[in-house]
Amino acid sequence: MLSLFGSRVTAEPEFISELRAVETEDRLRRSTAAMLEAAGLEICDTNTPTEFAAAATVSIMKLVLKVVERDFDELCFENRFVTGLFGFLIAHNLTRRTNADLGVVLGIAGLDLFSHEEIEQIYKLGSSYRRLRQHRNMHLALRDIIDSFLSHPDEETLSDLAGVYQLCLQQDG
Repeated sequence: MLSLFGSRVTAEPEFISELRAVETEDRLRRSTAAMLEAAGLEICDTNTPTEFAAAATVSIMKLVLKVVERDFDELCFENRFVTGLFGFLIAHNLTRRTNADLGVVLGIAGLDLFSHEEIEQIYKLGSSYRRLRQHRNMHLALRDIIDSFLSHPDEETLSDLAGVYQLCLQQDG
């Protein structure tokens, strides 16, 4: 395919994409390590961008849960569902950054968050995620908050992410 000025547009070599993914992974590990460690969490060692994106998705969601002082296992059905949707949004952002396989990341992260008995909920989350994307303004706002945290993970962006997550939860009662 020709570019605007007549020269051939070449795809980025695969090794460059892999280097970008590794750099993203290293930066995110470094910048979230202290926050995760303070919460008793970590992003486990992984071998592929897909494994990393899944592990990071789960660790970040568990970190958000700790910040809002919630235990996933004690959440009502609706709040577990909200947590799963936030996990999907985080996974989508991470897979885009690391060139990971989104379908596999969503499956692994879903299985790590939900029990095997709740596997059906993972499939329902997928269709709900697609419906959320149809509400463009809400989807963009959530995506921007998550992107801000993943781009510059610090206490302020974590607080923003946790605050929006908490706003989406159904009140206990």
